[in-house]
Formats: sequence, C-alpha cells, structure tokens
Amino acid sequence: MLAENKKEDIMVSNDPKIESGPPKKKSNKKKKKSAAASGPIEPIDPYYEQVMQTYPVFLRSTKAKGRHATASKQLDEGTTIFYEQATAFVVRSDYIDEHCHVCLDLLTTKMMCSDCQKSFYCSKKCFEQDSDTHALVCSPMAVIDSIARATDVDVDLLRLITLLLARRQRDNDNKDAPDDGGNDQQKQQATAPTPFWCTKDLISHRNHANPAFVRVVKEAGERLLSELPESMQIPVDDLLTLACRINSNAYGLGDNEARNTDVALGLFPVSGMFFNHACNPNCAFVGVQHGQLTFRTIRPVKQGEELTVTYIDLYASRDERRQDLLDSKNFWCKCKRCTSPMEQSVDRFLQSIMCEKCHEDVYVIPPSPMEDLTQGKPLDLSGEWKCAKCGSAASAQSVTSTIQQAQQMYMEGIMAIRKQRDYRGARAKLEPLVASSNNKSTKTENMKGGDLHPRNAIRFNASIPLMNCLRHSQDINAAINVNRYIIETMEAHAKENLPKNTPEISDFWQNLGELCQLMASKNSDRVPLNKRWRKEAKEAFDHASQVRSIVFGPDHPKTKFVKELAASV
Repeated sequence: MLAENKKEDIMVSNDPKIESGPPKKKSNKKKKKSAAASGPIEPIDPYYEQVMQTYPVFLRSTKAKGRHATASKQLDEGTTIFYEQATAFVVRSDYIDEHCHVCLDLLTTKMMCSDCQKSFYCSKKCFEQDSDTHALVCSPMAVIDSIARATDVDVDLLRLITLLLARRQRDNDNKDAPDDGGNDQQKQQATAPTPFWCTKDLISHRNHANPAFVRVVKEAGERLLSELPESMQIPVDDLLTLACRINSNAYGLGDNEARNTDVALGLFPVSGMFFNHACNPNCAFVGVQHGQLTFRTIRPVKQGEELTVTYIDLYASRDERRQDLLDSKNFWCKCKRCTSPMEQSVDRFLQSIMCEKCHEDVYVIPPSPMEDLTQGKPLDLSGEWKCAKCGSAASAQSVTSTIQQAQQMYMEGIMAIRKQRDYRGARAKLEPLVASSNNKSTKTENMKGGDLHPRNAIRFNASIPLMNCLRHSQDINAAINVNRYIIETMEAHAKENLPKNTPEISDFWQNLGELCQLMASKNSDRVPLNKRWRKEAKEAFDHASQVRSIVFGPDHPKTKFVKELAASV
C-alpha cells in the first residue's frame, strides 16, 4: 500500500521536529532583512566553486536571495546537475538491520558489529570500508539508545551527531597525513564526503529553537560527550548548534526499492546552502547508493534560471505550505507561486468550492497574511468571496462552512484508520470526498455549485487513504478508479504549469500498474478482460518508467525496477 503521509519527521522531545526533507534555506528572517537593508553580500567560499566546476551550475550570492544556484547553460529535463556525498548519514532506526550502513543496499546477508550490535553491513568490503570511522563510534553507539530514552531525544539525531563528530575527527587526522601526490583532487572531491567544516556554513536557526528541544538536547549531549573519545569531544553548546543545523538541513534518503520511504538521514552541506526551495520547482533531489544525493532537472531550465527543489507537498494549499515552512523552517515563502495573485493561481482550486452560478471556477479565498498565521488568527468571514471567472459572490461564512464540513469528514476517516483500524468506517467517510475518474458527476464541467473543486486538497488528501482502504477490502476495481483520479489530478495541475515529472507521480503510475496486474490475475480465465488489464498494467509501468528516467535517471534502481515490471507483463 502507498503511504498515507509521505512526510516523515524525526521527533525530538514531544514538540520539536527534525525534518527528513531537504534543507530549508531562507529561514533566518532577521539576517535576511538586515542583509537586504545594509549588510554586505555573503561571500562564497572558493571551495564550493571548485566543487561545482564540473557541473552546469553557477553559484551566486545576492542581497535578495542570499546563496543560491543557477543554471550555467540551458538544461534539458533529466539533466544531472550535482552529486554530493554526505558528510555523514545514518540508517534510520526502523530500518537499522535492513540496509547496509555503507552502501544502503538491502541486507540479504547480514554482517553485524559484535561489540555495539548497532552497525550492519552487506559485505566484507563495506565492513572494511567503514572500519576507521566505526572504530571511533563503536563504544558510544552501544549506549546511545539508553541516552535517547533517558532524555526523550530521538536516537537517530544522536547517532547522526556522533557520526558527524567522527567525520570531524577523521578530517583532522587527514590534514596531518602526507599527500601522496597521486590522486586527482577533483576526482577525490567528487567521491569523498563533504568536509565537516562546511557544516558550519549552514544556517542553524538556533534562535528559533523550541526551548524543549534546547533543554533535552543539552542533557543528551552532555551524556553523549562523556562517552566519546577525548579527540572527538566539543563543547555542549556547539553540539546543540550542530543539532539545530541537522534539524534545519538534513535530507532523507529514500529506499531504492520501495516508495514513500526514507530509510536514511544525512547532512549534505553544499546542497543545503545552494539549492533553495520553491513551491513550483524545476529540480528534484534523489538519494542514491553510498549516502549520496543527486539533483536532476525535472523540466527544461533556461540559462541563468535559479535551480530549486521543493521541501513540502506541492498539492497543499498556499496557507498550509507557508504554515508548514514557517513552523518547521522559520521562513515565509515568497516564491513566484506563493506571491502570484490568487485569482490567477492554481492554488485557488486547492482550497475552495465551485461557483454556484457559473459552475466553472471557484470562489477565491484570499491568502492569509503571515501575522495571521503566526498568531493563529482565522480569516475574516464577515464579507463575501467572488468567483474567479464570473465574479458572482458567496458569503465567506457559507464557503468556509462547506470546507470545514469536508475537513471534518476527512479527519474522521483518518482517525478511523489510525485509532481503530476500521477500514470500512474510514471508507464511508472518505469515499464521498474523492472525485474518482469513473464518476462523471465529479468532473469539473458536471460539478454542481457549492461542491469542493475536483482538485481541492481535501479530496486529494482523502484519496490515498481511501485507496488503501479499498485495497484492504479487496475492492481492486474501485482502488483503480481512485488511483486514476490521483494521476488525473496531478496531470491537471501540470497543465497549470506545476511539475509533470515527480517521484510521487511515478509511484502512482507504478501502483496503478500493480493494481491492474491484480485485476488481470482475478480474470485469468476470461481472456478479453485479462488481456485488457495486462495492457493497462504495461502502459502504467511504461509511464512510471518515463517519469523515473527523468527524475531518477535511466540507471537508477527504481527506474530499472519498473522497467522490469513492464517487461514481465
């Protein structure tokens, strides 16, 4: 089944979160305002320019945007623009004995460190490759679980801090090592981990850190430091700052075989500094083997255009996206999509209802100002909102009431799954919300006034758990219809200039192919139906392959896997 919520956060204490998504750049509001007003442009260390020499990327630093990356030439979609080896990464605790701690391959043969019993390898080669680093961390790794439990700090945060300090120690050791003169420096930089000193150039957002986060991490840090070799120890205050940098800049590394699953977490300083967020990005970041991160274009990019990725759900409403970024990364999104007039933006469909007069567009709900979101102030419902097409008005109160009722049904459906495992009850709540492709009444041209727009985010959010409910009850045909609706919705957004090539849409094409294969198996004795479902399965796998060839690359394991599925139909 597909995950109902792609986003995976690491919990630190009961309130703060460590995001597994990409780093959130422009989050130090005071710093940015000061720089824009009178401060100097932040310089770019020559090291970073040297690292980028072999890539079609030009690094820039401006008062308006700070550090960012632009295309040095016109780029086709599916172009690899950067690779980075993590300064350090950890396999998440949930998968600690399922993936190799060096190459991230699935473990078919397990080799475990017999001392700490916390490090696993797929081969003697990987075991030996990790030996120098593991010698520094083996003893503390054995007690990190108990430290995490005692202080209510996420164990993966402490494990990543430990490995980062080991990288710092190894970097210091290598400074003193003689240069053999036989290695090409650029080749070394392309394959070696990014040095630890680069992490100090990452914004920490420490001024915005939750007090509970500060308290528990300091306590855990003191205990952890007492377990480390003296050469690896740093002041506990520096450890807290490092934890804040992880909190703001860590990337999740996805499973090369599965979908919607981050199996590892790493710190990639160069990526974090220069690839900024946009709610309509032109690039995607992809985890590959050995703790590497690669960036690829997902649409054509003009020379000089900024290279951006997204940190959040592209199909969430504007207010939700901005709130998410403000809460987790401390910046107010001012990307082109978030600042375009709502009546001209695809965002209007994500949060409103159909016009009761023309039945062709929606009532435009104005975006919330930052002050209102930060203070939890609701929208002013005393007035009216107008249709983007015909200009007819409806009371803000009535529009909001419809949306709130739908949101309540959605939450009741989710709770039925999470708390009671009541898939039948969840289906009853979620199904009325979802515009499935075989239901003509939910097409835009046939929608009645006052209904949620077919692309409303509530409908879309309800569709994934509904599809899982349908699979659970073996109603495969209905699950296929919902899967089609999900893809149709994403493609409709793409016509409004949102990305058409994303990891998510490739996953839904693969899922559709698998569902069609199930239908083919169910109709194995009915030749015409079997043939029809096998044909649709292959077409879906082919679509997934096309998208993944752009997003992941033709040689990525995920692309190869779906090609094998297509060939097997």
